[in-house]
Amino acid sequence: MKKIIETIKRHKWALFFAFLTSIIMVCPQLYFRYDNKEAYRGIDMAFTADEGFYFNRIQEVRDGHFFLGSAVLKDGKSDPYLHPPLPEIIVAFLGKIFFSSPQDTVHITRFIFSFIAFLIIYGFVFALSKSRAPALTASVVFFLGDSLLSRQKIVDFLHKGFFSADFLPFTRPIHPEVSSVFFFGFLLSFLIFYKNKNWVWGVVSTLILGLSFYVYPFVWTFLYAFCGLLILIFLFLKNWQTVKRILLILLGGILIAIPYFLNLYRGLTHSNYSETSLRFGFIESHTPVLGFLVPFLFIFVLFLFPRKNKEEYIFSLALVIAPFIVLNQQIITGMIMGTGHYHYYYHRPLAIIFLVIIIFHWFNQKKWILPKKILMVLIIITSICTGFLVQKFSYAKHEESGLKLQRFAPIIERLDNHAEKDEVVFSDLQLSDLIVARTSLNVFYSSWANLYLSISNQRILNSLFLLYRLDGLRGDEAEKVFLQEAERTKISSHVYKNYYREKTGDYANIPDDTLRLFAAKYRDFLSIPIEKIWAENEVNYVIWDTLQHPQWSFDKYQFLNELYREEGIIIYQFLRP
Repeated sequence: MKKIIETIKRHKWALFFAFLTSIIMVCPQLYFRYDNKEAYRGIDMAFTADEGFYFNRIQEVRDGHFFLGSAVLKDGKSDPYLHPPLPEIIVAFLGKIFFSSPQDTVHITRFIFSFIAFLIIYGFVFALSKSRAPALTASVVFFLGDSLLSRQKIVDFLHKGFFSADFLPFTRPIHPEVSSVFFFGFLLSFLIFYKNKNWVWGVVSTLILGLSFYVYPFVWTFLYAFCGLLILIFLFLKNWQTVKRILLILLGGILIAIPYFLNLYRGLTHSNYSETSLRFGFIESHTPVLGFLVPFLFIFVLFLFPRKNKEEYIFSLALVIAPFIVLNQQIITGMIMGTGHYHYYYHRPLAIIFLVIIIFHWFNQKKWILPKKILMVLIIITSICTGFLVQKFSYAKHEESGLKLQRFAPIIERLDNHAEKDEVVFSDLQLSDLIVARTSLNVFYSSWANLYLSISNQRILNSLFLLYRLDGLRGDEAEKVFLQEAERTKISSHVYKNYYREKTGDYANIPDDTLRLFAAKYRDFLSIPIEKIWAENEVNYVIWDTLQHPQWSFDKYQFLNELYREEGIIIYQFLRP
């Protein structure tokens, strides 16, 4: 106990800034409730990238569908997962412990994981540098000062007076919120094992590495590349014992991941895999990828990282060579993965960490103790102010949109209280996305449906066709409309998701011939009765937002029975033929 108290006292500033950082992460969403207490009706702001997607998956786990084979559609629940489900399972489980709603669960875990990740990163930098100053500085910059490393964001701030950001990265749930705990948790535990040869930490490293397969593919691919490089270095140095220890950890991780590989095999052999895989933006190429950051980081560490401690130097060198491997694996495999995930979640954070370590090491060599303390204070204060401003500007940007969503709160509440779990609702995309993120229901179609194996390209097209049809698009107008830039972008992003953006740089670069073919299919689609389409997709309820879509005119259909009407929104029960 005495040792624990001494450790807490020694690292009290790390605990303080971990707490402060976590407060800054959750503040905008909680402040939204307070700032708009008269207008707030139960729907929080959710405008970080893909936040609704993660809300939906957390809700799906709470509903008992743990493997997330199809989180928005009724069919496909037992399909193989493409996005590993462990982070959502952890978050949903914590929500059960705290007896919290899905929204409150996200806020609670946003605080918890930010706090844990801060301390893990602090511990990793401290173990690597043996100094509290760079550990504390790098951790604060990592969480709050990231915008200071973006030239475009600095230019925007100087010219426009604000940071052009949608909240801090760690405000986003699941990734990087949870996945970073696994990534840096492995680096910390493995570094301790690597230095002390204590197999307790070796077992911890193995468990984290194995579980990372169920967290995020970009975590385990990077970590295996890193460990593989360490093995090559120690083979060259003829350090057979270290090679053996690392191989045992890698093998242990593979054994833990056996169910993951079985799921992967099922996914690869699924009838919709060839279509679905394109939507993830995996494109065929053998072109090398370098950029500026990765070579800079490698050269910076190679020549300037302190060599006094050979173990830390070799560890760091392997860590900054690994980005070359993960960014260029397509030279061998022929398939490019999303390089941006590595850049933003791992390469930039590592650049922050090593930049801070090397700068503070240089100050120590010069014995500039006072200037080092002044620099640390300036960097920390600047980072905190930057993080606060990013949250403030992002809040101002999205507050109005958040308030507009409050009119849907009674609909969400009624569906949640009266509809049965896993029933199917048809509505527009905005409301469909809210429904699957905040209730136990499924929908006819959602913006996130194309990320699951359960939906084919043709079904996506038919879902979009129905929305066009309800909007009054005639068959002879379809080709002209589909070829317009806004609509071609919309169709491309739904049917092919990230494929054309990754391949050509723009969603709108979908071929004209493809859109003409879709227009021909749309003309054929118009002959199918709407009630037949809904019946085939097991629709139970139809929701009409009369303010957004007055042209839908659902009141003319005899097979719809009105159940509820408020604020321009009508809920119908679909009477199946």
